[in-house]
Amino acid sequence: MSGELQEILLWKRRMWYINIITLLFSILFQGVSTILSQYAVIKFDASPVQVGIVWSVFYLISIVTRPLAGLAFDRGYRFRLLILGSITFFISSFIYLFSSNIIHLIIARLLQGLSQGVFMTASFSLVAYEASEHMKYFEESIAWRSTMLGLGIIIGPALGGYLISFYGFSKTFIFMILLASIIPAIVYYTAKSTNVEEKLLSFSLKIHFGSALKNDLKIIVKNFIELMHIESFKAAIFSLIFYTLGYVTITSLFPAYYATLFGKDAGIIVGNCLALIGISSIVPRIFTGKISKHVSVKKIAAVGLFVLAISLALIGVYSFPPTVYLFCFSAGLGLGFVIPSLQIMALIHTGNSKKGIATGFYIIGFDLSNLISPIVFGGLGNIFGYKFIVEITFLPVLIALIYLALKKF
Repeated sequence: MSGELQEILLWKRRMWYINIITLLFSILFQGVSTILSQYAVIKFDASPVQVGIVWSVFYLISIVTRPLAGLAFDRGYRFRLLILGSITFFISSFIYLFSSNIIHLIIARLLQGLSQGVFMTASFSLVAYEASEHMKYFEESIAWRSTMLGLGIIIGPALGGYLISFYGFSKTFIFMILLASIIPAIVYYTAKSTNVEEKLLSFSLKIHFGSALKNDLKIIVKNFIELMHIESFKAAIFSLIFYTLGYVTITSLFPAYYATLFGKDAGIIVGNCLALIGISSIVPRIFTGKISKHVSVKKIAAVGLFVLAISLALIGVYSFPPTVYLFCFSAGLGLGFVIPSLQIMALIHTGNSKKGIATGFYIIGFDLSNLISPIVFGGLGNIFGYKFIVEITFLPVLIALIYLALKKF
């Protein structure tokens, strides 16, 4: 076997290990996030505003974490960031289990935001970085990474929903803790078995409050300005912000809406809805990488946004099962095209030296929407009720579609 072929095979093996690690973390994240608003309503009688705050504080810390994680990634902290992020998630799951009030949920959610900011920024950056070594696989590598997240969206919410329905919240969190405990070991094995040259147990990152921190902030700002001069990156991040403003309401406040109607039985309905979104998104995610070689990712994203906007509008009108399941399925089809096409659009023209920071800033667009949307729509829910906010979630997605259609690059 030639050295070049052996290198390709080792690279592909590493990429699939990274995908599996991403899938496991996605299952955990989606599973906990899906049951969190129901947990807040059922155990602590949380109001829509409180639910929105618990959901949004996650993204407050995540926004701060992502550019720093991206900068650390570009400085060589790659698999170590995956280990750090997964350990932090493990700790946050313990706090969820022993929470006795809303404040405890907020603390756990902040830690979960830290873990998500570190782990997902590193895993996304790692796929883009590794794929850049073999550019003919770039689009497909990004699409497969997106597919892993899609599978997490299927398995996580369904798993979380069914577990709380049949076993209750405590046993569900115990299961999440056990699953979270194996991820750092898999990350370590992946790096060692695929000959990654990185000191996995060496963490020498320091927080400097003097010139070093000031210099890092200058680098982050400088990189952001340079990235915003890349038209495809700019189009991707603004489209992401707009469409996520609408879609995130389905994942954050829709479960709480059902909890007010059906109590603990809402877990099955929410699990079915989010699982259907995830299931129908898988095939589009896989094929977006191949289609993008023949059709521009801008057109693919526009088609996906159109399908998503129509689906969310119909979910608002027909929000009860079984009819709602049909429109959740179609929403997943739209997402399946939107997510990987915007990711490709954002990263394909960024250099390898900026893959980490570019990924961090791109995902911040998602975090900003998740920070703003639940609080804004939660406030509207306090005034007009949950049903009203479900009916208007399609509007930001429609704005994203119009923006992308008018954007030239």
